[in-house]
Parts: sequence; structure tokens; C-alpha cells
Amino acid sequence: MQTLICRGQIIGKTILLESEVELPDGARVEVEIRFHPPVETVAKRQQALQRLLSMNLPVADWEQMEQETIRGAAEDDANQ
Repeated sequence: MQTLICRGQIIGKTILLESEVELPDGARVEVEIRFHPPVETVAKRQQALQRLLSMNLPVADWEQMEQETIRGAAEDDANQ
């Protein structure tokens, strides 16, 4: 197996690669996508986490809270 790393950008529902991938027609491939959120998004999430932690709220299930927080952040990003 050979691993190629190609960078690109999503435009609509298409991934536009920065360079051509020279593979033969019909070649079988496996694609892994790593999303790099904008820096301001990461900073906003860090600020929100700090606000949550500063409240010192009792949490019975940290896993559930984390899932709910991630789901809320994803919905917020989708609505922007």
C-alpha cells in the first residue's frame, strides 16, 4: 500500500486538490479527510470551554456533557 498526502479545499460538495494525483484509471483508493477548522473557530471553542470550567458546575457524566457540547458546536457551525 502506498500513502499519498494531497491538500485541497472544499468548494460546494467537491474537494478540489491543489495538485493532480497521478494514479491509473480504475485504481482503488481509500480517502481520509482531515478538517482544519479556521483559527478563530478554535479560539472561540477554547473560550467557551474556559467559561464552562470557570463555572465549577457539578457534572455527573463528563462523557455525555462532552457529546452534547460537541453536538451543539457542530449545529452552531452549520447554522453560520
